[in-house]
Amino acid sequence: MTAARPVILLDGTRGIVRPITPADRNALAASFEDLESESRMRRFLFNKNHLSDSELTRLTNPDGVNHIAYGLAVNLDDGTEEIPIAVARCFRDEDEKDLAEIAIVTADLWQGNGAGVELMRSLSAAAVKVGIRRWFAAMFSDNTVIKRLLNRFGKKCEERSLVSGIVEAIYEIVEPPGGLFDSSS
Repeated sequence: MTAARPVILLDGTRGIVRPITPADRNALAASFEDLESESRMRRFLFNKNHLSDSELTRLTNPDGVNHIAYGLAVNLDDGTEEIPIAVARCFRDEDEKDLAEIAIVTADLWQGNGAGVELMRSLSAAAVKVGIRRWFAAMFSDNTVIKRLLNRFGKKCEERSLVSGIVEAIYEIVEPPGGLFDSSS
């Protein structure tokens, strides 16, 4: 995985995209608690109430090959503290090594400000570097935000409907127009 990368969000807020580490455990737990139920529903496809200790351990210990995870934190006005606002990760499929399940979540107050694009830039580049060529995503069929984001960094190969308005889709990872992959990856 790549090192930290400074970013500027759509509203001009400065931040940093960097790999998730075990030191992020408490911040991840707190950020999860701050999510509104709709955001939790869109991320997990059900209203998950908390992250267990084992889930927190798993989510904060990516190996950079089979589990890649990046977080985006923004700087407070005085620059003394970073506030985590978004996470993107993928888990490589055990059987199809070029396929990984992808998940992204952004804090409610920061949605629509470009955090997902910045995270996908780093995540896509890191995934391609370790041989991941396709994303697998399960989502609500009306989740146009994640569909736009996945279409920006991939080409949909297939999609199938499941129950209750949920679809599964596979996207081939492609570099978007303008070369948005992080060149230092």
